[in-house]
Amino acid sequence: MLSYLEVENGFIEISKLTGQSFSTEWTPLPNNVRLRMLDVGVLQVKPAAQSHSDMVISCGIHGNETAPIEIVSGLISQIVTGAIEPKVNLLFILGNPESMKISERFVSINMNRLFDGAHANYELNEENRYELERAERLESLVTSFYGEHQGNCRMHLDLHTAIKPSFHKTFAIRPFENSPITDDSRKLLVAMGIEAVLQHNKPSTTFSYFSVKRFYAEAYTLELGKVKPFGENNPEDFAAAINCLQNLIKGEAVEEPDVGALIEYKVVAEIIRNSDDFKFYVPDDVENFTAYPQGYLIAEDVDYNYRVAFEEESVVFPNTNVPVGQRVAVMVTKANQG
Repeated sequence: MLSYLEVENGFIEISKLTGQSFSTEWTPLPNNVRLRMLDVGVLQVKPAAQSHSDMVISCGIHGNETAPIEIVSGLISQIVTGAIEPKVNLLFILGNPESMKISERFVSINMNRLFDGAHANYELNEENRYELERAERLESLVTSFYGEHQGNCRMHLDLHTAIKPSFHKTFAIRPFENSPITDDSRKLLVAMGIEAVLQHNKPSTTFSYFSVKRFYAEAYTLELGKVKPFGENNPEDFAAAINCLQNLIKGEAVEEPDVGALIEYKVVAEIIRNSDDFKFYVPDDVENFTAYPQGYLIAEDVDYNYRVAFEEESVVFPNTNVPVGQRVAVMVTKANQG
């Protein structure tokens, strides 16, 4: 059986040891909370009393995004020591342990482009095997988790930090779905310390979209700050997110913040690299949410160019270091514009 000490003090470390077998037996804590390791970096926690709320908290889908990994490890430590007593069913996921080992975003493929079955679109080889199989495995574990409980309240918070600096230091991406965002969701995001939310306009291959599409979960990709090496993150920068996560785990209501403080955006275009001739007219050091005026030429490619169509559009996730066929940037407008 998995010892308390392993989980409390070594979750990051044991998550990096790929190929190790973990017992799937439930380990009881003194407060009758139970936990079991389902795979490397995947820990299931069951509260003492039955719950109809199922919550997935994932991080480390990109291995160099260290703050969320440290946050999740801290939450697990608090659960094991009894500082937090969970009242909801929990699945903690450290997504990409192999890329964590090398402090890189990914080993061979961006894992957040592999969900909702997208891993099956690649021809498996030794170079890409790890992330393709890992994405499929995580899908299976999430499917089993939600299926096991049949809860009527499902949530998935996928925690990240951004490569680029950002005009909005924290922001959320709401995966594509037909229903509008609710005030309760706005309250949750503001309580997490989120400054802005970006509503996606079409299906995607992200981990959070997988949970929305397959299980109708309330799900978000949460960008909590900027990428830094392990040990260089200031916990105070994430105090609101940590406090909100603790409250959610304890089954307590989040604070009642001013939802008017949340700035809402909608996606109006994705910039895709279609060939090696692709040109991107946005500086490498530009911040997320930098605004460009109507008519500004953002990108050119073979038989394609993109100019700002609305009065103003902002660029998010600019990254030219992607292969042909993948996204270079997202263009967004304020939700009440256009």
